[in-house]
Amino acid sequence: MAIAAVFEFPNEPVEKYHKVFEAGDAIINQPDRLYHACYRTDSGFTVIDIWASEQSFAAFGETLGPAVQRAGLDAKPAVYPVEQVMANDGTRSS
Repeated sequence: MAIAAVFEFPNEPVEKYHKVFEAGDAIINQPDRLYHACYRTDSGFTVIDIWASEQSFAAFGETLGPAVQRAGLDAKPAVYPVEQVMANDGTRSS
């Protein structure tokens, strides 16, 4: 089952988000990550990832954790089951 991982970073500059990607391709090339979005908030930024499964997200944690720490962030995501994903062409999957 797909899951949504929501990382909220209040009072953090978005530059720290960009620093996470300095860890290289292991952060970027994740075939089980279906979607990734980052947006600024009034006080910081939020990242939302949609993963194919909780297991694939957990495995990514071994790569993500050290990269996030090196960027000076403390990441404790909220994880939710995804009810449905809709593509830009209207195709839906549950």
